[in-house]
Amino acid sequence: MDYFSDSIVQPRIKDFFIHSLNNDRLAHAYIFYGREGRGKEAFALELAKVLNCSSDKHRPCNRCPSCIKINKFNHPDIKYIFPFVKKNEPKISREILQQKARNPYAPIEVSGNLNISIDLIRELKNEAKYAPFEARKRVFILYGAEYFSRQAANSFLKLLEEPPQNVLLILITDNYYALLDTIRSRCQPVYFPEFSETVISELIARYMQTENDLAPLIRISQHNIKKVFRMLHSDYRHQRDLVYRFLKAVATDNYFTISALIDEIGQKRDKNYILELLNLLILWLRDALHYLITEDTRHLINQDYEEPIRKFAEFYRQANFDLVIGLVENTYLHIKQNAHPALALTNLAVEMHKLLISPKSLKEAV
Repeated sequence: MDYFSDSIVQPRIKDFFIHSLNNDRLAHAYIFYGREGRGKEAFALELAKVLNCSSDKHRPCNRCPSCIKINKFNHPDIKYIFPFVKKNEPKISREILQQKARNPYAPIEVSGNLNISIDLIRELKNEAKYAPFEARKRVFILYGAEYFSRQAANSFLKLLEEPPQNVLLILITDNYYALLDTIRSRCQPVYFPEFSETVISELIARYMQTENDLAPLIRISQHNIKKVFRMLHSDYRHQRDLVYRFLKAVATDNYFTISALIDEIGQKRDKNYILELLNLLILWLRDALHYLITEDTRHLINQDYEEPIRKFAEFYRQANFDLVIGLVENTYLHIKQNAHPALALTNLAVEMHKLLISPKSLKEAV
């Protein structure tokens, strides 16, 4: 039997599961972990298709009724759990499944206090009691497992302690150590490394047509396929320009410009947009630190900003860039945890300026 021949997946992951399938050594529960944008959810679907595909030559075939239903997210024996803001759960669930059916590598954009509730786990446990409707093996895929509520995690643990014979459980997380030790100890961990630039380009070509030069996007995304798709659907050049203007305003202590930029950012009313801007700012500052250490610009992520990065790094050579980057990272976490964006960004600007300040003329900095 030929497994995963048409699946785009990291070689070590493919080899591991081919070996497990050939030797009938599948675990009852897995944790797929690794940084965002490494195809964890997409491969969970590929594995679900392999286990239920009716082809006798190539699995998944993507042509049999089972594969087609799984690709369309309407197979009765494949269950998907996502973390939600409770009041929006049914609507968001439908939207996510429709989006994932079009592109399983697409990012899931849900804001607010995310949560996998005890009610969802109770429903899952109840379904696990019964035999599959039509599949050989039921597959329950839990995306964002780090968002288990305490009650939900303890309830799910009981399912792991007495796993049903006909169910495969797949937990997907970007943060392996956010899961309870007791859950981690009862699941087979599978680490997903980043995709290569070639593979990301192949994935983009499979799901959309674009005339963009993908190499800069892949560098800026740090090989995160979800971020590449996100940037291709947004004006990422404007985002990068916003970050550069914000940094210039901070360096020159231009409060009027800082306030105007924060107002412009706030008009989006999109927390994910603000978080992405902070990610871009972190990458810009890391490039400056990299240049200070190596005096080499060949490996900068923001290569099209090479000259401003070099000037900025040299001007603020005495600044502690680790502290500056840490300050931005803390702001990212605070906003992610629902801090007021305008206040958090204003405080960031003030504190960044204190860390960067130099006796030289500030207007020469960038």
